[in-house]
Amino acid sequence: MERKQPAPNLNLKRAAELRELANRAAEGAMTAAPGHQELVLSAAEKLTNIADNIERKEKLAIAEPPVAVLPSNATVEEVRKARRRQATRRGEDVYLPSWSTMALALPNTFLRTALFSTGRRVQANSENVLEGDQTALVANKEIASLSNLTLTLSGYELCQFDRHIYATCLDYYRERPLSPEASNHYVKTSFYEFAKRTGLAYGLNPHKAIRASLLRLSFAQIRIRHKGWNLEVPKLLTVSFEDGSTSRVLKGSDVMLLRVTESLAELFGPGAWTAVDKEAVGYDGVTGWLASFYGGHSAAAWLSVKSLYDISGYESTSMSNFKASLIRALEKLKDDRVPACCRVSRYQFTDDGSKLKVVLAAWEKSSLSGNFSTKPQANVG
Repeated sequence: MERKQPAPNLNLKRAAELRELANRAAEGAMTAAPGHQELVLSAAEKLTNIADNIERKEKLAIAEPPVAVLPSNATVEEVRKARRRQATRRGEDVYLPSWSTMALALPNTFLRTALFSTGRRVQANSENVLEGDQTALVANKEIASLSNLTLTLSGYELCQFDRHIYATCLDYYRERPLSPEASNHYVKTSFYEFAKRTGLAYGLNPHKAIRASLLRLSFAQIRIRHKGWNLEVPKLLTVSFEDGSTSRVLKGSDVMLLRVTESLAELFGPGAWTAVDKEAVGYDGVTGWLASFYGGHSAAAWLSVKSLYDISGYESTSMSNFKASLIRALEKLKDDRVPACCRVSRYQFTDDGSKLKVVLAAWEKSSLSGNFSTKPQANVG
């Protein structure tokens, strides 16, 4: 992954401006009218505290790299501890973060954008992909995301099924290092084993769907701009097949070779990835997108319904259709059988219907989700 030097940090610039304003206020307090000096000094102190907080957060973000670097003789415990938070390099080996065997993990930049869209059109075009049709390829297409992120895609457009398949591919690297860029290390498996790992019953149609998805993912090239950094993943996945496709006879024993390289590790920094229960990863459409999207947050906030519409990749141009689908999906996610990590406890729209606040069962004890007024408290997007 290419990582380019960021542009001047606007937040640090704002902190410097606030600090200068605080200094001027403190100087002005000396000539303030009697009884007003304390008020002006208090305002100066508050401005200084705000500037300090901004600088502290930004310097922490800059100082902490996405991939923790450990010496080649680091202990098993040191590696385990580092991987609880982020991708980790131990000597020459680069590992993704660790997650439960009951979950699958993906970068938040994938789960909080329209990269894996909720529409059916992409998967409906699978037969054309299998036949080698490349007319649907896009180049540097900007993918809808929240305002703090820009993501562009080259390759085939992707869908929720591809999200499930890609998360399963990454699960093969849960306990093994990613493949070095210059190497040719592959993970070898069969279509039957892969389908079983995704929770699908093996059959001809799942075989074709998995193969088409792997092909779409193998064409995908991602460019991201986030927090002033330009990041590039030249290839999400490399895949090759040893099967009977030339004779049109497909079998569960057909072999696939998967390869995910170290370039992906920089998307798994602290707080930049989410592990979602395997059952929830299998949800499709708007339900699947919401489960992964909210599963990667830790507290409730008011979100723009229009932003959710954009970053979900919803295909219909009707906002009323989207809102109806949104409500149906939220009601499905309230079911007691839904894993707690993405089970909806309650949700509410503002009076004008423009913003939505969702509270998950996992957040119920959080003080941030306790206040559930009808007026927005934090707006995103």
